Amino acid sequence: MTSRKLVTVSMRRALAVVTLVMGLLLPIGSAVAFDLSEWVPGLRISPFISERLEYESNVFQTPSHAKDDLIFKTIPGVLAEYGTGPHWVTLGYRAEILNFLDLSNQDAVHHIFLGQLHLEFNRLTLNVRDNFVNTTDPPGTELTGRIESTTNTLAPDAEYRLTDRFSIGANATWVHVQYPVLPQLDRDEYLFGGSVFWKFQPKTDLRLTYNYGQKEFNSVGIRDVTRHVVLLGIRGDLTAKLSSTFRIGYEDREPQGNNPGLKEYRGIVGGGDWVYRPTDRLTITLLTDRSVQESIFANELFFVSTMGTLAVEQRIEPKVAVTARLTGGENAYPTKSQVGNNTPFKFRNDMILGWGAGIGYDVQPWLRLAVDFLHSDRDSNFRQFSFKDDKLSAMITLQF
Repeated sequence: MTSRKLVTVSMRRALAVVTLVMGLLLPIGSAVAFDLSEWVPGLRISPFISERLEYESNVFQTPSHAKDDLIFKTIPGVLAEYGTGPHWVTLGYRAEILNFLDLSNQDAVHHIFLGQLHLEFNRLTLNVRDNFVNTTDPPGTELTGRIESTTNTLAPDAEYRLTDRFSIGANATWVHVQYPVLPQLDRDEYLFGGSVFWKFQPKTDLRLTYNYGQKEFNSVGIRDVTRHVVLLGIRGDLTAKLSSTFRIGYEDREPQGNNPGLKEYRGIVGGGDWVYRPTDRLTITLLTDRSVQESIFANELFFVSTMGTLAVEQRIEPKVAVTARLTGGENAYPTKSQVGNNTPFKFRNDMILGWGAGIGYDVQPWLRLAVDFLHSDRDSNFRQFSFKDDKLSAMITLQF
């Protein structure tokens, strides 16, 4: 037996032993959270740990000479909830410890933090949300392979109810992005604005929003832009079975530099989700996004991404759920470019396709097993940027 197989077998045996021991120590039917209200009223803590074994056929998402590997992911974390009534705060953290069987130089530890504060005072509602992600997973649909990035998003918003049907709101967002190996993409994004809400159904409202913002890049001044965004959105339950957070509108993105060759964007943006529940066991979700994304391809500064994902979850029985999803989209680049001196200038266009399926089994309230498959395909008219990638994974999660 080869050394690779010996390592794989030993790790699988270790995982099985740990799972068995932890399962014996936990009482069957135990709750999925520690309720500490007896000592601190309103406090609940939910620790969890997952072990994920993943096979990936094209780790670096290259068009040829793909490298495959087995990836062992240990994912510990904790979620804390505090509050009663209309006031609450949620804090969560998880780490993702990645160990590659062959490509050990890609080993990494990811850190993900989330926090949200929610306050309600008669007619006024306040929310403050912060997300922090440090990861080596491919960021978006242009950059591929293992690339370290850190993103922190701080987003406060307020809504004041004028009448039973009309409300006004204010929002702001600060996004800080860093790429240690791609400093030209390091930036701070600022966006703030106001909204008007009209509740045309008991659980549904229309929202008209105007946002003004800037993107300020640390090292490449020609990338700085000013943004004006107008959005019309719907929020809430349209029917007893259909809900949505969809929004659509217009963005005016102007470069701040004086270079007349810099490209602006004026066009449609939007996104959000539609969730349809025809039965208690079946959920159909449509996720959409059309947005302007930063680019480092050739002489391009941005591209327009249009994506949609259709996901279906069917619960076969209370403990077993089957999922399937299909993703399709396009990355369109605004100016003609070339790669290599002997190639023609043309507009780059990437077609994105993905599909997958999975099954999950809730063995106990504190123990879940899952198997998942995902296929990804990018077909570009610049052939050197096309690739195919398959991921097959098995996961076990313990939540206390």
